[in-house]
Amino acid sequence: MWREYFGQKYAISDGMLTAIVNYFDKGLCYSFPVGTGDINKALEVIRRDSNERGIPLRFCCVPEELIGELTAYYGEPLAVTEYRDWEDYLYPYSNFLGYHGKKLVTQRNHCNRFVKDHPDYDYRALNGELIPDAKSFLLDNEALFKKDLPIVHEDFIRTLEVLDYFDSFGFTGGLLSVGGKTIGLTLGESIGDTLFVHVEKALTEYSGVYPMLAMLYAKQNADDRLLYINREDDSGDSGLRWSKTEYRPCGLITKFVVEF
Repeated sequence: MWREYFGQKYAISDGMLTAIVNYFDKGLCYSFPVGTGDINKALEVIRRDSNERGIPLRFCCVPEELIGELTAYYGEPLAVTEYRDWEDYLYPYSNFLGYHGKKLVTQRNHCNRFVKDHPDYDYRALNGELIPDAKSFLLDNEALFKKDLPIVHEDFIRTLEVLDYFDSFGFTGGLLSVGGKTIGLTLGESIGDTLFVHVEKALTEYSGVYPMLAMLYAKQNADDRLLYINREDDSGDSGLRWSKTEYRPCGLITKFVVEF
């Protein structure tokens, strides 16, 4: 979804996948290689590529546990920078299956109020037949979701785009409606023991719509193998940061920029 925003390109060499992106103020950065091949060979390919480009040897979105592997191959880094705005919020899956307990009473009350105010609400699991409804919801509320910020503008465009590939990507999703009017859309996917929420958009004039949508999506995908929900980053937005913290994360997944 973010390939154009970050100018992303990728290469596959000896069974290892590496991407290069324009990462905010850092310029061109490599991703940590993934795959079934030899990690050292992949790191050497990256070293040669950076030399040929005449750019610093720099990695972005590196998990803390992988910094040691880079250090073992390249030596001590010149700088390791944490990007708080792009840390992912990780939650126990159970948090969203009813918002039980004192710490989640606010979300629970919001949902109870939503049900009281809108007893005719309906939640439908997204499928190919409902994609036109999802697109119409976005386009009908374009002014609300698009805004002027480049990153928000890009998010809107790519959310529309990704709906065209909903089945190909193996995504799940849902539409929340009141009185036949769609008021919320969510999209995501399960990987390993974690449900990743990629898209969540709703009409805030309906009080409690966001906690309600999050709870219904979690219930839709509930499975014994799923232990966590990753609701991704807050992009430095103070309101979003407050909201994501209120859902009581069990941890933040830190992403570092590592320079050699």
